[in-house]
Amino acid sequence: MWKIWCLAVAVWPSYAQVTALAHATVVDGTGRPASSDTTVLIDGGTIREVGPAARLKIPADASTVDLTGKFVIPGIINLHGHVGLTKGLIADASNHTRENIESQLHTYAIYGVTTVVSLGHDNELMITVRDKQRRGKLSGARVLTAGTGFSLRGGYPLAVAPFVKGLAFEVADAAEAAAYVDSLAKMRVDLVKMWVDDYRGRLPKLTPTIWRAAIQRAHGHGLKVFAHMWDLEDARGLARDGIDVIAHSIRDQEVDADLIALFKKNNVTAVATATRERSLFVYTSSPQWLDDPFFVKCTTPDVIRELKGGAFRRRQASDPDLDLYRRAFDMDMRNLKRLADAGVRIGFGTDSGQPGRFPGFFEHWEMELMVQAGLTPMQVIQSFSRNAAEALGAKSLGTIEPGKAADLVVLDRDPLQDIRNTRAIDAVYVGGRKLQ
Repeated sequence: MWKIWCLAVAVWPSYAQVTALAHATVVDGTGRPASSDTTVLIDGGTIREVGPAARLKIPADASTVDLTGKFVIPGIINLHGHVGLTKGLIADASNHTRENIESQLHTYAIYGVTTVVSLGHDNELMITVRDKQRRGKLSGARVLTAGTGFSLRGGYPLAVAPFVKGLAFEVADAAEAAAYVDSLAKMRVDLVKMWVDDYRGRLPKLTPTIWRAAIQRAHGHGLKVFAHMWDLEDARGLARDGIDVIAHSIRDQEVDADLIALFKKNNVTAVATATRERSLFVYTSSPQWLDDPFFVKCTTPDVIRELKGGAFRRRQASDPDLDLYRRAFDMDMRNLKRLADAGVRIGFGTDSGQPGRFPGFFEHWEMELMVQAGLTPMQVIQSFSRNAAEALGAKSLGTIEPGKAADLVVLDRDPLQDIRNTRAIDAVYVGGRKLQ
């Protein structure tokens, strides 16, 4: 029985140096078929060996966990989250505290999200938390950060979300963009985030000259670049100029063969964030999962009441762009399927951590929507394991193979039969340590 309290202090207990997870069915994230009656041998925080239980020799000093009848998948890597920005249903720079960051990383972890990319609303505090993790004080999900992302002066997001002042930056030209990327590298970020969005024609947005300078400078520092965008033509230009990850799906029109070829040629990873699009209109009526124990356990009664009938729901119901959001969601789903069918690398992300987009739960809902779009459960698992790790260039993460970090989720039911079985969590391991 999974008994982890969402509001508990995020503490990793002491653990055996060597742990054997024995007799499980393992879905390793590579795309290979599941292997039954398999043992995963963990040495400290690393997977030492994976093999048939009948043949893999377990050291005498190992702690053995019998997982007969259970399933092991890689820990979920979320390529698009926002950590520490929101409390309840309010996003504000003042929420960006160590306590809120660590609480949300703990919430991600108990839902099986073992790594989260905090994409663009961070300051030096997130670097401090990340560095503490890397010194061995790992609690909650691993965090990678883009620091403070940037857009064009007078553009999105600051023009419509002034509450993120201090957690978003603006540039005027290519020289400023390149200099700002230099400052991010000095800050020791893990990647670079930029917004390329005119807010449906209402605001100025980054030009190709500016984003090209930023991408070139970031790559010079060895940093990958993620872009928030909406339009197909921007995605085409970004892909041509070396973008690494498209952090949202193309939502204005269907992707074409030229874009698909560019994505494949330049090794671009596409992330759908379907839950992000759905969240913009889902609360106009109460979704059934508002009463789902898997959701309820990590939120509060006040938040649920607000989503069911408060000002948050009323604002969404009266949003003049509702029809646009519904069309964008449908386009997102179609483009996800077309990109996957064409062999483009599909990553995994949700934009969770914004108001109404709940860390942990939204990652599992994203999986369900990806299957509804036409992907198989195996493709979805690959998206949050191998593909996500490749998108980050994180060679130590992503799959259940020797030498990889022991970031694992133990399930009571088979996720290949029904992707919603990822919610049947028995245990979560981050760096070989079991979350209590």
